Amino acid sequence: MGAAALAVIVVAVLLCPFRTALSEERKPGGSLLPADLASGLALGGPVNLSADTIEYNEETGVAVAEGNVEVGFGKRLVRADRIRFDAGTGEAEFAGHVRYEDSGDEFSFDRIVLNIRSEMGVLHNGSIRIRTNDYRISSERFEKTGPRTFLIRKGTLTTCPCEDEPDWKFKIGRSRVTLDGYAVAKDVTFHVKGVPVLWLPWGAFPVKLTRQSGLLVPSFSRSPSKGYSFLLPYYWAVSRWSDATLSLEAMSRRGYRPEAEYRFVLNRESEGAARASWFRDNLTGDDRYRIYGENRFRHAEEFTANARWDIRSDDRYYEDLVEEDVLRTGRHTPSRGFGSRQGPHDAHALSVVWVQDNQGTPDDNTVQRLPEYAFTLLPRTLGGSRFEGSLDLSAAYFYRTFGDREVRGRGLATLSRAVEIYPSVSLVPYGSIEFYESLPTSDRSGTEQAGRALPTAGATLEMDLRRDYISAGGKRFIHQVSPVAAFRWVPQVDQSRIPLTEYWSRVGAQNQFTFTLTQRVLRTEKRGPFEMAFLELSWAVDARKRNPSVSPYVDPFSPYVRVLRDQIDLVSGTGTTDGRTDTTSDIFGRFFVAPAAGWKITGETLFDPGEGDFTIAAAGAEYRRDPENAALLEYRTSRGLTEDLHGVFAYRPFRFLGLNASAIYSLKYAELTEGSAGVTLYPRSDCWSIGFVAEKKTRPDETGYKVMFSLKGVGSI
Repeated sequence: MGAAALAVIVVAVLLCPFRTALSEERKPGGSLLPADLASGLALGGPVNLSADTIEYNEETGVAVAEGNVEVGFGKRLVRADRIRFDAGTGEAEFAGHVRYEDSGDEFSFDRIVLNIRSEMGVLHNGSIRIRTNDYRISSERFEKTGPRTFLIRKGTLTTCPCEDEPDWKFKIGRSRVTLDGYAVAKDVTFHVKGVPVLWLPWGAFPVKLTRQSGLLVPSFSRSPSKGYSFLLPYYWAVSRWSDATLSLEAMSRRGYRPEAEYRFVLNRESEGAARASWFRDNLTGDDRYRIYGENRFRHAEEFTANARWDIRSDDRYYEDLVEEDVLRTGRHTPSRGFGSRQGPHDAHALSVVWVQDNQGTPDDNTVQRLPEYAFTLLPRTLGGSRFEGSLDLSAAYFYRTFGDREVRGRGLATLSRAVEIYPSVSLVPYGSIEFYESLPTSDRSGTEQAGRALPTAGATLEMDLRRDYISAGGKRFIHQVSPVAAFRWVPQVDQSRIPLTEYWSRVGAQNQFTFTLTQRVLRTEKRGPFEMAFLELSWAVDARKRNPSVSPYVDPFSPYVRVLRDQIDLVSGTGTTDGRTDTTSDIFGRFFVAPAAGWKITGETLFDPGEGDFTIAAAGAEYRRDPENAALLEYRTSRGLTEDLHGVFAYRPFRFLGLNASAIYSLKYAELTEGSAGVTLYPRSDCWSIGFVAEKKTRPDETGYKVMFSLKGVGSI
């Protein structure tokens, strides 16, 4: 028993320094260990030792285990042909096919001679492989100079799978390695399939088992706005739940731009990032900055707080210095903050919306909501009746730089009752009243206090039909059909005194029926139902001539099939602010079919039966086996606005070659609106690659080229 305990001590002291964290549950060796050795030593779990022979000389303090020696404790496992430990000197020797495994990490050597007290020694002819990033460091001689440091002479480093000759490797003349730190090497030669292609007098490579602070791989680029650009990032592991990246970008046209990004993760549902950049622009001579970020926070099931903000120094910041097209071409940049408390029967929310103009001249139609409060009383049964009631209330202060400022309040109270006519058939009649009030606080145009009270009533009839089928092969299919018919009545109410900035909420009179038909075909599988096909059709009919609102925007009580056509007419210039007065709407339809694994056919249309023409139409086919083998072709047209072909292509015909392309071609203007094409080379394996990408854009008009070189686990340029 004494020999077993001593062997375990040798293994524990030798190997524990390789790990960044041991088991939190540690048990002392107890009476099995000699008193002078048991003090201060602990193991991380149950220990098992097996060997052909075990000998221990109490006079010399030497323990020897020979023949198929195997020591296991916790998730750690050590194998060797022979283990010898001298308790007097602290010298330990592991000989013959020494193997160590811990959660996928592997250390293998022919022989290890180590002093467990000084934790220094020599590891002969072996390698260290780290599972987290597939690092493999090999050498004929590792000198262990400390708990986590080694001196390597004539070694190699690679992240390719462990083979006799990996696709690539760094051959190192001399290197000092710190686990969870860096391998600082001299006389470095980069080999491809054993052939030297690049020599460096000095190099540093990350050898990280955990997050560590340090420099990241730099990047180089060129653009018309910034000129030649070199970006050097530094990663800072601030704490267990937060980190940061500090970067410095040197631009040949504009100078040096520092940027800081701080990230945090409080729990699975609470995380965020904040970024800031401030520099002196050599081209414009101005101080320019950008502060932006986002966060989401959730406490238990009740409290939620989310925010997204983006504040810049000037209107052209995005166009000059940012790559995201949505920011470079956008007219406005909103920043939002939102907080809510959810109760069992109600909810409270407080939000702020701040919008910045990116147009040079301020747009007086840009309205800030500072702040907006909303209260919701969730549907609940009233008393002992079968009626359900709900209530929505909101109030907002609208701030405008040059125009009127006002406080607006609105509310919607609804009363409904669900009646089951037949199994799977239900009727829900309802009545509601919507009210609105506007109180100017800074009046420059003579606007007075205004409001409205708008009653509505209607009913919804819904059916849910289902039928199951079993094919000859035993597969089960489900066909679901859900027809819905609804009627809404809205009286004519004077809304002329509602402020111009509230045009979007003006409501037109309605005596309108809407009809919707939804069908689904599902196939049941072990992992759950798989939707094979879907079809939706919608249509609206007014009982008398339509009397739309005077709003050029969206009537909030109008059905989607109406709103979509009104928006297209407005943008294309074919409509008026009075909207369309047709009794019947267009017919809206959308579908998709998945005929086989990886395939999907989709379509969407808005068809005008009066003119016998399509208002919008889209059809496409997609195949996707994985991200590297996929194709999409889609046609889309909106009457008087656009007619485009959109294609995406990714194909890896050979193991070493990847192709990809994306394009949007305007049939209306006969030009390529946006496109990119790239080639990626994977020489024999995915552990390194070379890529080339050419990209063309028309908004803004520019063409870019990228050449990328990547080493798995090391980084990319």
